[in-house]
Amino acid sequence: MAIHQLRLLFHHALQQRKFSSWKLLVSVAGFILTCLIIFTYSSTAGNPGTPNSGLSFSGATDKNAESDIDSESTDTDTDGNKNACFVDLSLLRLHADNASTVEYARLNIGVSRTENFTSFDDSLDVAIPSYTTIHLDTDNARDLRPKDDCTTSIAIQAPPAEPKPDASHLIFGVATSLEKLEESLDAFAHWAGNTSAHIIAVVEQGGSSIRSRIQQRADDLNLRLTITQTEDDRLDRYFSLIRVLYQHHEPSSSEATTSTTTKPTQWAVLIDDDTFFPSMRNLITRLATYDATVPQYIGAMTEDLAHLSGSGYMAYGGAGIFLSIPLLQDLQHHFETCQSLKDKGDRMLASCIYAHTTAKFTWERGLYQLDLHGDASGFFESGRRLPLSVHHWKSWFNADMVAMGKVARICGDECLLRRFYLAKSKDWFLVNGYSVIQDKTLWNEPRPMEQTWQKSKYKGDDPFAYSLGPLRRKDDDKVSFSLRDAFVVDMAPEGKMGTGTEEVRQIYVFNATAETPPRVLEVAWKVVDVDVQE
Repeated sequence: MAIHQLRLLFHHALQQRKFSSWKLLVSVAGFILTCLIIFTYSSTAGNPGTPNSGLSFSGATDKNAESDIDSESTDTDTDGNKNACFVDLSLLRLHADNASTVEYARLNIGVSRTENFTSFDDSLDVAIPSYTTIHLDTDNARDLRPKDDCTTSIAIQAPPAEPKPDASHLIFGVATSLEKLEESLDAFAHWAGNTSAHIIAVVEQGGSSIRSRIQQRADDLNLRLTITQTEDDRLDRYFSLIRVLYQHHEPSSSEATTSTTTKPTQWAVLIDDDTFFPSMRNLITRLATYDATVPQYIGAMTEDLAHLSGSGYMAYGGAGIFLSIPLLQDLQHHFETCQSLKDKGDRMLASCIYAHTTAKFTWERGLYQLDLHGDASGFFESGRRLPLSVHHWKSWFNADMVAMGKVARICGDECLLRRFYLAKSKDWFLVNGYSVIQDKTLWNEPRPMEQTWQKSKYKGDDPFAYSLGPLRRKDDDKVSFSLRDAFVVDMAPEGKMGTGTEEVRQIYVFNATAETPPRVLEVAWKVVDVDVQE
């Protein structure tokens, strides 16, 4: 359009005979130079070398800041074939810690979702793929790979995709800050999104703009979130959840003063902003084994005996504290008295329950407070049943639970943290969503949990054995690739899972040493077949 306007202007000037011959030559030169500048700008604006954020089977491009990628693309290889197999160098640079080269390999797992599924095998008949050196100190955004790098390495079965469970009978309360609430939304979305579970967040006063932003983000994630603001301090905000949750619970037919079709609330759950439930379906199934019509006080103990002396036998808040509505109702009569205790929130709650009700604490062994400092890899790599809850995953230790949970979209909740033995590579295991490890001791001691975390201050015998045992000593020779990132590619519309278009890519990294560059292992999960019986 700009060129066309310049041409019209030039033509008009000639028609008016305002240019002398030398001015005409200058104008022609200026016109040509302008065209060259516009042409150059147009070419660079569409440069395909702009980095995107994903390693790709078929030419993925970055569409948003969350690494959920739509793989519709027309990338070509040197032969002109579309949907070429390539590696996104920008993502490798992100996880290479400024290294100029990386050793890269890819493992492709095809998943057949079938109603005939019974259980996952403990081993996969596949080897760790061979690594190739990729140079990052170039201007290239992508590195084309042989097509074999993008073909299925191993095929496994998984259960058919299911819609999100109905959790409208659960109400969750969290006392936090607006800043931490915003940081927690993606994690909340993993377990509460599209389930109708109600989350009540009690936060500090002020921050109207951030509050509006949080509410909009929650709506986008299909989270049923209510934000309540108070001038109370953090401890009082926590205990105030007892009243706030009761005020927001959906009454049963016997409680209601007017008729309602809303499903009544059965459980009120107190959580921290870093409480994470890997599987809402598993949580609902487990809660169904308890009688919610009688007073129930359910939770988890600390794993460290050193913490018991100051707290005693009670439910620790980070694992999630589950109160049946009859117990929550009883506590309303003693709220003011108990609020004056001024202790840590979960201690105040325990003291109030023990002093004023007949309810007793029930330790649900699937819930975990995870009072483990430092390296908690032994817990996550144990190969034991998927926890109902975890805590401290972004403070006392580092485990990206949001990234871990993404692969459930392909293989279901029960494949999360599943420890698969890679049968064609000696002593190698894929701990799905957490790490890829080479551990020679697992053959001799497959059941004990590796004690990788820091020692306790407890002076007696092993303070963790009573809760996490059997345990074994830390293996200093273990080789570990830790999960650094995971993202969804070509995500199907909500409610249409299992169409064969979903892919989840996990990026596992073994850090560089003085002698070797970093190693990156991509594990790509893709639905390759759906068997749904009529």
